Amino acid sequence: MLRPAAPRLGTRLNHRILGLTVRNFRTLTDVKLPLGPLTVMVGPNAAGKSNVLHALKFLGDVARKGIEPAVDTRGGFDVLAFRGGAKPASRISIGVTGIWSGFASPGDPDRYELTINRPRLPKGARERYTTYRSERLFQHPSADAPTSVELTRDQLSVTDAGNTEPLASVSSLGRMVSALQDPSPLPDGSPSAEAIAAVSRHLQQIRVFDPDVRAARQPSPISGEGRHLDDNAANLADFLKTLYEIRDQEQDGRRVIWENLLRDVRTVIPNIEDIHLVDVPERADYISVELEETGLRGRTRLKDASFGTVRLLCLLAVFHDPNPPLLTCIEEIDHGIHPHALELLAGRLREASRRAQFLVTTHSPAFVDELTPEEFVVCERDRDGSSIIPAYTTDEVRERIEASEGMPIGELWFANALGGGL
Repeated sequence: MLRPAAPRLGTRLNHRILGLTVRNFRTLTDVKLPLGPLTVMVGPNAAGKSNVLHALKFLGDVARKGIEPAVDTRGGFDVLAFRGGAKPASRISIGVTGIWSGFASPGDPDRYELTINRPRLPKGARERYTTYRSERLFQHPSADAPTSVELTRDQLSVTDAGNTEPLASVSSLGRMVSALQDPSPLPDGSPSAEAIAAVSRHLQQIRVFDPDVRAARQPSPISGEGRHLDDNAANLADFLKTLYEIRDQEQDGRRVIWENLLRDVRTVIPNIEDIHLVDVPERADYISVELEETGLRGRTRLKDASFGTVRLLCLLAVFHDPNPPLLTCIEEIDHGIHPHALELLAGRLREASRRAQFLVTTHSPAFVDELTPEEFVVCERDRDGSSIIPAYTTDEVRERIEASEGMPIGELWFANALGGGL
């Protein structure tokens, strides 16, 4: 058995997302997905797992950039909306439930919901137009007096090619500005204003971690940004330097985080004896990673290491981060990783979920074997093109495990007893 990691730095979350609701976003026509500290989605290719991550990233982009840029960079309303059914979808809705205000609880959570409607273009209008939307915040300040606050509502705003003036009225917030960016419709200092600000901060922290191994292999500049690992891990060397420099004063100034990281690397790749962070010759303020390997003279530059070695180092760096984003999404966590390393990764991921939420996807039965029913979500695709997420409730998963006399979840799933399809 693997030894448990030593205590990490950092604090527990004050805010958390309890669930995601999505309607008509790509294949997600009616999804109500509970989110715990750790949620792992499994299912066949094209079941809609990636679309769940994209929906969360979309809300994060709305909070950072606004509604119109978030829609436009994805190709517009018609690209985002569900393309099945007899008629085109008329609206997209994405919402999150969670704890952001002082009176919210798991039983009575806050809820933010964004609805984007298909534009109805006036006769003769060109293709350049702004969709219109509404945003609502639902709160529960007391058991008997829940409130629903209208944040913003637009009428259709149309712009002719060559004419930048709107032909119809828009919200006083400006063209498709979200209340996540500007909560001015709410009274300053009100519980609703404080809650929507907390929702916005939370959504802006959503990270969809997709390591670019080629970029992670390269030296990276040393900067203050190294406190956070980039979404594509392009600053891996700089981030590892940050982890190396953290000293735990409660343990006599030891580099506990670095020691734990190095121990995990040695556990899954026994031929690696040490990791060195070195200055790059003739490139001031750059740092690179070199591996000391058993039986080899000199060191192996990370740019010459295997794909799996680099990706594993990226994932372990995320799991050992003492101050991670509030929610990290990782697609195909097992990609490029040897099956024998998956037990350790699952354990470290669960430990990291005590400091932040994680939502990941996998195709590996071996990884799924390490999960509990509460962490496990089966995704399937219906004949009409829509995703079914979750395809089974937690209670149904437990019942099937009991009926199998304790067969591991991964084996049940692989055998099609919990929806199959790799």
